[in-house]
Amino acid sequence: MVRKIAENLYSFPIRLPNSPLKWLNCYVVKGGPGERSLLVDSGFNNPVCRENLFAGMEELGLRPEDTDVFFSHVHVDHTGNGVALSGLGCRIFMGRTDYGVLCASPWSRQIWHMAMDGMPQKEVEQVSQANKRAGIDTMFFPATEMDEGDVLAYGGYRFRCLLMPGHTAGHMCLYDRERSVLLLGDMVLFDITPNITNSGLDGLDNLGMYLESLDRLEQFPAELALPGHRNWGQISLPERIEQLRRHHARRLEEAERIVEEHPGVSAYGAASRMTWQIKAGCWDKFPVSQKQFATGEANAHLIHLVELGVLRREVDGQGYIRYWK
Repeated sequence: MVRKIAENLYSFPIRLPNSPLKWLNCYVVKGGPGERSLLVDSGFNNPVCRENLFAGMEELGLRPEDTDVFFSHVHVDHTGNGVALSGLGCRIFMGRTDYGVLCASPWSRQIWHMAMDGMPQKEVEQVSQANKRAGIDTMFFPATEMDEGDVLAYGGYRFRCLLMPGHTAGHMCLYDRERSVLLLGDMVLFDITPNITNSGLDGLDNLGMYLESLDRLEQFPAELALPGHRNWGQISLPERIEQLRRHHARRLEEAERIVEEHPGVSAYGAASRMTWQIKAGCWDKFPVSQKQFATGEANAHLIHLVELGVLRREVDGQGYIRYWK
């Protein structure tokens, strides 16, 4: 289960049931005798993820009282077991921006945003119920807040915190220049594309931030560039960054074309007309959770086009957000 990557650096998978992500790569920097160790990211708050998490920790001989935890960003496939780890005695570190988001309990607000983005009420309610079952609004734990440039030192590594917004507003990577190791979180994934999502009401240009973060990431060369999900090593980090740029350029062209062909379309309507690599044969057969992510992804591209002056965004008489050339 546990894979040794380099001196004192290990990884093990945490299976993510019913998720197209399939698994999370949990990384561990092992300290020497009498030293603390660092564990990065934790999986969903469910029994399968906890079983995998605790099995990996046991195989590596990690004691909670001597283990620190770093969460790369706020998404629940990474922070889901924060309450459990904190309760066992782990110290938790997390970027200041995303920890603030978590403490603000934004999930109920996101439900409201989905309706304004055109998602039918029945599907909005299904997402809301799924969040309640998962206990998303109660996942609070104490954490030390980290800022750009802060350093986490374990097992002979000195990881600098890099603020790389886009996937979330406060996503962070960890970088050791001397050892040429970069823990990417979900900033770059190698065999799937990181989800860049927005709500039309918050108005943030997450895609614009993400593209800027891709540019900045090239300043941090790494022989070991380790993603939060799936596999790595097939291609170099610069090659993958260029692939991601081209992907979003194509998606922006597609979003612009859809608005041109369907003036006044909502983000949900645009998402239903976009091309997606998913096993469901058509939009109507998409799982509602995937419709939620697809709508957010469509919105990220629509809002970026608004920021570029290509599209305009207006709220109609019923409160729905719509897009025009």
